[in-house]
Amino acid sequence: MIIRLLLLPGMDGTGELFQPLLALLPDNIDAQVISLNSLPSQQPETLSSQVAKFVGDDEVIILAESYSGFIAYNLCLNPDLNIKHVFFAASFLSSPSRLIVLRHLVPLSIIRSSLIPKRLLNIILFGFNAHSGLVELFLTSLQSVSNSSLKHRLNYISNMVEPTQQIAVPCTYIQASNDYLVSNRSVNAFKALCTTLNIIETDGGHFIVQSNPQLFVKLINDLINQ
Repeated sequence: MIIRLLLLPGMDGTGELFQPLLALLPDNIDAQVISLNSLPSQQPETLSSQVAKFVGDDEVIILAESYSGFIAYNLCLNPDLNIKHVFFAASFLSSPSRLIVLRHLVPLSIIRSSLIPKRLLNIILFGFNAHSGLVELFLTSLQSVSNSSLKHRLNYISNMVEPTQQIAVPCTYIQASNDYLVSNRSVNAFKALCTTLNIIETDGGHFIVQSNPQLFVKLINDLINQ
């Protein structure tokens, strides 16, 4: 039996950062990375309806990373979709204060350059749970998205208002112990809105899918084998 898995990327929108996970997934999982940058509209509300077309009539599992958490939440409100489970990785449904601080303190051109020491980037992004290859992968992914797109997404999430409608799709929230970009309080919105929610706390930084892909392979396999 082939299981469909949709991977929704973080703020870079490229999906390139899913490479470490894709390398470990078993053959019975049909993983599809949705590049947000390739979609016609970049408004998260509209993105949800565009991503819904990739779901179709199949039963799917969704892994939503960071920025895409709001997109996955909106997909769960669509009664026509057959969503088996959603994994929210360091996601948020209201403005994550730590991430927004970067918009004011660090010019995007600096982040995209090699001026910030990679060791510091490793700590900020991966919480020590990474190797140099992951930092390089992060920097490469940023080269594929324009400054205007990144600014648009930062501006959008700075004005996010927490939704109020509950979702019945079973969900798991993965919370990293050393997430320097998204506040630990972000999980509270999921507690209030997900009627069936499992919370997993694990060591790592904001990019927990990349620094601990083995965890996500196990979670997906455990779900399939239930």
